[in-house]
Amino acid sequence: MSFRFVTIVFAFGFLLSCSNTSDIALLELQKTQINVPSERSGPTPRSLDTTTPQPIVTPVPTRTPEPDCLIDIPTRMGLGQLVMTLSDPSGFSLVRDLATGNEIGMVGILGEPVEEDLLYLLEVNSASHIPFLIASDEEGGRVQRLKHKLGRLPSAAALSLLPLPEIEKMFMEYGKNLVDLGITIALAPVLDVGQGPGIGDRSFSNDPQSVIRNAGAVISGYEKAGILPVLKHFPGHGNASQDSHLGMAITPDIEEMRQIDLLPFDMLLEDRMAVMVGHLWVPGLTGELPASLSSAAVKDLLRVQMGFDGLVMTDSLGMAAIEERWPVLEATLMAINAGVDIVMVPDPKQVSSLLDGMEASLVSGQLKVDAVQESIERILKFKGVDACTLIASLGGGIN
Repeated sequence: MSFRFVTIVFAFGFLLSCSNTSDIALLELQKTQINVPSERSGPTPRSLDTTTPQPIVTPVPTRTPEPDCLIDIPTRMGLGQLVMTLSDPSGFSLVRDLATGNEIGMVGILGEPVEEDLLYLLEVNSASHIPFLIASDEEGGRVQRLKHKLGRLPSAAALSLLPLPEIEKMFMEYGKNLVDLGITIALAPVLDVGQGPGIGDRSFSNDPQSVIRNAGAVISGYEKAGILPVLKHFPGHGNASQDSHLGMAITPDIEEMRQIDLLPFDMLLEDRMAVMVGHLWVPGLTGELPASLSSAAVKDLLRVQMGFDGLVMTDSLGMAAIEERWPVLEATLMAINAGVDIVMVPDPKQVSSLLDGMEASLVSGQLKVDAVQESIERILKFKGVDACTLIASLGGGIN
């Protein structure tokens, strides 16, 4: 089955039941209601520097239409590119099976894998039609997966005391070591302004300009090493009410965030990079949804107002802020329909059943075909894969 087939089936179903179409749309996915408190707990509002510029609103980049080959990609193969699973070495065998079966496009490592573990995963690329990629949390400090292999990096708070050229050189050298291990995506740096719950010394500073300078040096170092940096946690976790690993995290209202929290993203984020959206409720922006599932946060703010057309991924859907309210399939559908390209699944054992649900949701119309195709296009572009060449490599066959 290809996306062309799904589109025809969905269009035929629409003609037969147009009076019921609105009833099967995303409203069906959003049955869970959340009462967001009118007053947030946590850090008190900050005094704003009125000289700090507002983020510049730029038009959405004009997309170049992809040839029809894009909709001829086998449906499950295409959907698999939208999924990143987290896994420690105990799950690498299953991850490899999923990658070999074109059911997954990348993995985020947990635990402390050794070099042999990583090479074992990358062996799938010798027979793969689409590159399989490995990502790793490599911020430094307490969030650094490969410190046992590559040595410890300072925390962001400690890095902010160093000269910028030293930070850039440190992360360029560290990035080259990551590439040697087959890792090409770093889930870093943290652009959060403030050291609130769940962030602490992972933030460079309470000052957005300090975050911009120091995170910019990390980004530059990683990019020079050939690493894709993933800027996080959009639109800003630094002053949220609690750690989103533990439950619902409420930020300051959107107008305050425009003056502080959004500035590092606005200054540093480029289409060649990626951004991770946090599970953050933003008063005045996301309503009863977290940013990771909100089209107001992803499409309207990030894509339209900030003009970003690069890769967007969620934080882990296994965090309590999501898991306590939405099953992984429901959260996945909401995220992709909101404009997210890659969903982060906490366990490889969830992947195959998730893809089953995604395929069914494409046919029913709950998962938007256009949203899926746009995300596949971005991911293939990042991986350097031409859709028509891909179809030719499959023998032109559609399964």
